[in-house]
Amino acid sequence: MQILKINTPFFRQGLVDSIPIVIGYIPACLTFGLVGKAMSLSSWEVFLLSAFVYAGASQFIGAKLLAAGAAAPVILLVTFIINLRYLFISMSFSQKVPKSLHVIQRSLIGFGLTEEVYAVGVMSKRNKELKGEHPPAYLIGLELPPYVITLLATWIGIMLAELIPSFILPALNTSLYALLIALIVPQLQATRQNLMIGLSATMSSWVLAPYLGNATVLFAMLIGAGIGSFVSRKSKKTREKMDPSDTPRGEVKL
Repeated sequence: MQILKINTPFFRQGLVDSIPIVIGYIPACLTFGLVGKAMSLSSWEVFLLSAFVYAGASQFIGAKLLAAGAAAPVILLVTFIINLRYLFISMSFSQKVPKSLHVIQRSLIGFGLTEEVYAVGVMSKRNKELKGEHPPAYLIGLELPPYVITLLATWIGIMLAELIPSFILPALNTSLYALLIALIVPQLQATRQNLMIGLSATMSSWVLAPYLGNATVLFAMLIGAGIGSFVSRKSKKTREKMDPSDTPRGEVKL
């Protein structure tokens, strides 16, 4: 299978690029382990939520619903709605995945795809000779360390549940937001289109949050994508008007 043919340089580069993600995941996953045990869930319930859900906010909400005794269909429905954001992320990130990969291989890469992995993968300017696609080895190197550290940090959090004061937990959980900000800000400064996408998504999220709750994320993504598409078309038309190469053959611009 192609995904198992590890090209060492690409794999090492993926490991290097995953370091900021790993650093941000450690306190967040420690917090999840601590919070899960504080909700009187068993150690295995907390650990398996982290291992199989692997979706940040959905893990915390799933833990809260389990602790509250919610029915399984309710938990599945709520987490499904919250995770709909990954539909848009996956559609965009699929352009970075080689088309030749088997569906099972693509599914494994999809399982390891998080917002942070997406941000780093899209930002990467390497492998231009592959027309924007990342080698499977790079994707493995990028996704494997965050998943492994998620499991380890969650288990350590479970073990430390009796030792860390509860008032420290909110401070630990904010580290994930700091990581996202650190990944996004450089992209906002890169182009006018990126800046407009970020601003429109942020403002729409702030305005709609009191009315839509968790569904706000989906609508903010759609609004941001729409604004980005409009800005892109407008910029393209401006460049076409300014490009002298558009002059028909046989004509001379004076």
